[in-house]
Amino acid sequence: MKKYQLLLIVILLPFILLAQKNWSPEQVLKIKNVSSAQVSGDGTKVVYTIREAMMTDDRSEYVNQIWISAIDGSNAKQLTTGDKNNSNPKWSPDNKSIAFTSSRDGKNNVYILPVAGGEAEKITDTKGGVSEFEWSNDGNKIAVIVADAATDKEEKNKKAKNDWYIYEAELKQNRLQVYWIHHKDSAQKYIQKVLTKENVSVYAFDWNADGTSIVYSYGKSTKANDNTYSDIALINIETGVIKNIANTPAGESAPQFSPDGTLISYYCTENPNDWPGAKHAQIYTVADGKTWRLKATPNEDGAILGWTADGKNILWSEMNKTMTTIYTLSIDGKSMSELSKGEKNYIGAAKINSTHSYISFTLQNTSQLPELYVSKLSEYAPVKITSINASMASLPLAKTEIIKWKGADGLEIEGLLTYPLHYTAGKKVPLLLNVHGGPAGNFAQTCIATNQGTYPIAALSEDGYAILRPNPRGSSGYGNNFRMANRQDWGGKDYIDLMNGVDQVIKMGVTDETMLGVMGWSYGGFMSSWIVGHTNRFKAASIGAPVVDLGFQNLTDDIEGFLPSYFKSDPWNNWSMFNEHSPLRYVQNVQTPVMLQHGEADQRVPLGNSIMFYNALRRRNIPVKLLVLPRQPHGPSEPRMVLKTMQTNVEWFEGLLKP
Repeated sequence: MKKYQLLLIVILLPFILLAQKNWSPEQVLKIKNVSSAQVSGDGTKVVYTIREAMMTDDRSEYVNQIWISAIDGSNAKQLTTGDKNNSNPKWSPDNKSIAFTSSRDGKNNVYILPVAGGEAEKITDTKGGVSEFEWSNDGNKIAVIVADAATDKEEKNKKAKNDWYIYEAELKQNRLQVYWIHHKDSAQKYIQKVLTKENVSVYAFDWNADGTSIVYSYGKSTKANDNTYSDIALINIETGVIKNIANTPAGESAPQFSPDGTLISYYCTENPNDWPGAKHAQIYTVADGKTWRLKATPNEDGAILGWTADGKNILWSEMNKTMTTIYTLSIDGKSMSELSKGEKNYIGAAKINSTHSYISFTLQNTSQLPELYVSKLSEYAPVKITSINASMASLPLAKTEIIKWKGADGLEIEGLLTYPLHYTAGKKVPLLLNVHGGPAGNFAQTCIATNQGTYPIAALSEDGYAILRPNPRGSSGYGNNFRMANRQDWGGKDYIDLMNGVDQVIKMGVTDETMLGVMGWSYGGFMSSWIVGHTNRFKAASIGAPVVDLGFQNLTDDIEGFLPSYFKSDPWNNWSMFNEHSPLRYVQNVQTPVMLQHGEADQRVPLGNSIMFYNALRRRNIPVKLLVLPRQPHGPSEPRMVLKTMQTNVEWFEGLLKP
């Protein structure tokens, strides 16, 4: 009898393993993430935060806790506990304390925790909340960006239901403040000073070497659009005198002093600002105000990580096709080299420490969850610090490979094709076309299992789908010309690039015309709603936060310069062009069942876009659903809303395109 039982187990085991779900939306929400990290100035320790989803009967949020370890990852120790968020830890210049932000008292404020032991001390006490902070180099001061809070009168009027307002007449701004952490006033509060009193919003800043001045980027308001057109100023802490050092029609941001304080690097767009156009590193000389541009990088779009210790180079990170590359740029503008040359994993969240000696970052690939690593800046040699998802590391993930095809005009396009888990070559399976946002977004070789986002690639592959994630023209990572190749042509050649990618997967024998689905968020939502209005080849569509009416979008979003930059016109100067490229104008052609998903608080792509598309399809009797996500911005940010979005996508395709 036992022999037959054993035989039955052997026969059934493959089916049991296939049925077991390791990467369902519920499971991926359990994944932990390293959300920030910094190596100590003396290069002996690392402080980092681990983020986990917290979902209880009355809560749904991501919570960070702070950890510390030796530089080789040993002796890891958790420094903060509880159910409140503790994030963004930064070493004091003497390496004896860690400053961080926490919401433990309701609003986000700065605390200082001695590394040797003891309780964290609250430094700031703001009603508006701290969004960013930095130590001065002498360790005596901390500068912070604080949001304007409602006044007592405004609070009173709100309670009395007398809270009318004139739109944009009195803007709440983010202001730069300084706290002297060794001096208190008579009320035993740390002495502080508001530096930016004019009606502008501060986005980023940096201290000079001796702590007498701060350089900062600012815009007219907190809107994302004004951030894109930001300028840079230098302020003297004692006198309050402000000097504009970059104030042009370009977007100038993220300033950083050189180690000796004589130079300032900053991120700069073309002049005037061109949203999809080239970006570069610029240098400013404090003594005489001279400026020059550094050598152009291959993608001409990325971010300045910081300076090398000798002040002769800056580090620049950017997309390189489906990977990330960190470049070393000489400040004379003549040379460029790859710091991360030979790296075969995707680099994320890179950060240089205060002494410019170490860099921390995450590494991951399509089948490996991200973990924290550090390396000396003098020689790129990553050392692993964390193994926070060790229990999931052995679970199988589906194969993902890069495939290439010819798009419109013969332009080479590439994308990531993820096969179903345990795929058998030659078997035809349902294919989901996933279109990224942007349009200057990018699908990279990151792990297909993630606890954020909307489309659970690992879960869908485990359920038997193949997923194609193309980088059509307009994507980042392939150079400036490629990124701008869809100007005044949304839904034109980029659409052909995508359709040719689907055709390529069909030619490979992975799928056929009877089992196709499409999904995408933001610009991916635009393209998905465009696709179903221009072809009936897809049997189901999941469309997230779509731009369906370009005129409506431009006059209601928080990035008013975005579409005019792509279409070289404001909508009232060329209504016909804006209409021609609006998916809503082709809604009469749609036959594909559509699931719409949208955040109720989305300012980037307002909810009205989805409501218009929903109503048009409903009135035409096309199967359509609209999942509205309360409180959510441009993409779900609360774990339970992320979970619901993922679950709904799995259920939607399973009902219409079941493997």
